[in-house]
Amino acid sequence: MAHKEEIIKHASKMFVEQGIKAVRMDDIAQELSISKRTLYEIFGDKEELIYQSIRYYSEQSRDRRLSQISSETTALETMVCNLKGMMDSAPIAGRMRRNMRRFYPSVYERLERDVQSKSLQDLENWADSCIKNGHFEANINKEYAIKLLHNSVHGMLINTLHEETPSDELIEMIFYALLIFIRGLCTTEGQVVFDSCKSKYFKNI
Repeated sequence: MAHKEEIIKHASKMFVEQGIKAVRMDDIAQELSISKRTLYEIFGDKEELIYQSIRYYSEQSRDRRLSQISSETTALETMVCNLKGMMDSAPIAGRMRRNMRRFYPSVYERLERDVQSKSLQDLENWADSCIKNGHFEANINKEYAIKLLHNSVHGMLINTLHEETPSDELIEMIFYALLIFIRGLCTTEGQVVFDSCKSKYFKNI
């Protein structure tokens, strides 16, 4: 019998590739050669399985981004690199968010609270480090700056107005949000680092 972790791993892959609405409990059970009854015994209902599966997918994506960053990388580059990773996954993430909000609103609300809480905490940690090493101005209102950056990018990712926006156009919009908000927080030294990161991670924009 498949373990709970294995079910979550396989279900997350199916939800991402095929769509949250399209994948049925029967499909997951057949994929793992288990009974549908077993799925309900473990998760209770499809909404709980979606919640745990997409949360797993989000955490794995975050861990992959962080694992690709050297321990010697500055906090500013870490921030830019992670936001670039989020931009690259924006088309998939946006589609999943829109589908959850439409078909499973209670799951959407739970996941948004979890994911955005971690995202805000990451931004706060990076901002603290950027101030400490002299790449961000020390007198900025960190709380306001983080909220503005987070809400700007997050809003573009999930806004239904952008459902038909081409991926490359959406990525450019997010890039300019980063350019305006992050570079505007930088000291002269931080601007040099940011411009280097821009050349390294955003060559095609």
